[in-house]
Amino acid sequence: MPRLMPRRSLLSTVSLVALAFAPLPAFARDDAAGDVAKQLSDPGNQVAATVALTALSEALLDIRIEPLRRALGAIGSDRADDLPPDARLRDLAGPGARDLPGDIGRTVPKTMGAAAGMAGAVGEMLPELQAAIDRMKNALPQN
Repeated sequence: MPRLMPRRSLLSTVSLVALAFAPLPAFARDDAAGDVAKQLSDPGNQVAATVALTALSEALLDIRIEPLRRALGAIGSDRADDLPPDARLRDLAGPGARDLPGDIGRTVPKTMGAAAGMAGAVGEMLPELQAAIDRMKNALPQN
């Protein structure tokens, strides 16, 4: 029986990738955190990220593992010997793999919304962080 990937870890990882699909500006300006929060909470961005990640998960689950089997065999590894040559990644992911795209679809908007809240909190902290940096600069001896 092939070893299965932990589904919860896979879902969490894929959900966090949603952040890469939102247009995130660098935190170079004071209002950048607000911009990030706005982008992450935008329903259009959430839909786009959800559609993209759901399609990506389907495509990844359909990847044939035979090339991996051959590559492992070529380096002398027997770790893939128990994997059927016609298997797909979804076969290794276990019975929950069929639910994964739907789970991603439900999780991505929530994850992006939570990240938007965190970005807003970071934005509120920026003045305090800048003040702390200024205090540290003033506390250091000037050469």
